[in-house]
Amino acid sequence: MELTQNLWERYGFSDNPYDTKALSLSRSASLSVEAAYIPRAAGATSANLLTNFLRNPGGGRIVVEGDPGVGKTTFVNFHRQQWEAAARHKLISPPGEISVREGWTERDLLLNLLASLSARLRLDLGEKDFARNKLLTEINAIVGVRAEDGSGLSASLTLFGFGGGLGHNRSKSAKVGELTNEHLRDCLQRLIALVKKRGFAGVIFHLDNLELLGRSNIAALQKFFDAARDLLQEKDAYFIFVGNAGMFQQVIVPLPRVRSIFFDMPVHLDPLTLAEVKAVMERRYTLLAVPNKAWIKPVEDIVVESLYQTFSGKIRYVMNAITSLVSHLPDSYARTLSLEEARTLLQGIARSQVRSLLHGAEEAVFLEAAALGRFTNTQLATRTDKSKQQIQKYLKSWLALNIVAQREREGRQQFYETDPRFAVLRRDVA
Repeated sequence: MELTQNLWERYGFSDNPYDTKALSLSRSASLSVEAAYIPRAAGATSANLLTNFLRNPGGGRIVVEGDPGVGKTTFVNFHRQQWEAAARHKLISPPGEISVREGWTERDLLLNLLASLSARLRLDLGEKDFARNKLLTEINAIVGVRAEDGSGLSASLTLFGFGGGLGHNRSKSAKVGELTNEHLRDCLQRLIALVKKRGFAGVIFHLDNLELLGRSNIAALQKFFDAARDLLQEKDAYFIFVGNAGMFQQVIVPLPRVRSIFFDMPVHLDPLTLAEVKAVMERRYTLLAVPNKAWIKPVEDIVVESLYQTFSGKIRYVMNAITSLVSHLPDSYARTLSLEEARTLLQGIARSQVRSLLHGAEEAVFLEAAALGRFTNTQLATRTDKSKQQIQKYLKSWLALNIVAQREREGRQQFYETDPRFAVLRRDVA
């Protein structure tokens, strides 16, 4: 067998049409947001809200929220691309999203803003002009940014000298420690001024990963926003925070000082419609088709429809499931999977994942939990004839393995839900 790095070549594609990464801002990417984005037919209100937020001169703060897997990051990337490429008053964006980490302070945010924006300017200016600019070389000495670009706006950033999980360098972290937050904020103001001299009306900072923090530690996220309140009012900076459904109400609203600086309401994104999910896939098939070669759909349309129902319309999970299917097929297999074939294979994959983690009675109890999908300790104990104490012991183990997550509480009832990868084992699906 010849080893190649294109699993999708057998179907006539140059790359994975079900890739779940956010669409790229780079025009030269195989799936660029400019070429591959499908506007939401029912999302005009959401799009208008974000557009009107960015139309306010002087900067601002807004939350984009929704359930995991509905396409929030790609939605924001589309609007960033539009405001940089097609707007009369253009807004520049750093190459990628900034992932907020647990325990971040105002200082961590400042350093990441400086690093991401200076990296973008490094890509635009080139090494020679970047090195000639006193401000940019000063910021580079503080944060240690290296930007590697092969395709325009897309960049790989290596950031040294500060916290937040982005790397560490002893000599530069010592230098950072000698600088006050006031000096760092002055650097940011001067950097934004430089951006405006280059013809932009402001900067969009896209901050991600709040979905994880919002679910796990609301108090820590509130502390972050409270500490960063003054910094977030930086003139001509537009901060877009992407988080879980309800984050605005749970995190921002209870903090009057923070609430007062945010846009009137959050942008809430519902899952794409089935027609939109199909349109996304058809667009990707076309974009990734190998020239002058016929292509084959890896799965029948009815498989997409079934997975759409299974995952409540969340496109990320639909695409992950199809990628998993193709990854488990023999190399010589190059035909369209039927619904029965896809369902049997996906259920087999899911059961195999359970067996790799659990054994004996615990495996059997978990399979019953997966069949329920959403359950309480009492419900699972009743279904399996196990004691509540034994179920609680299992739950502690499953939570640690990230195969079960806590959901809402109703009175004394704590609800749990098995991870989406096991949704194909639900009784209503099988």
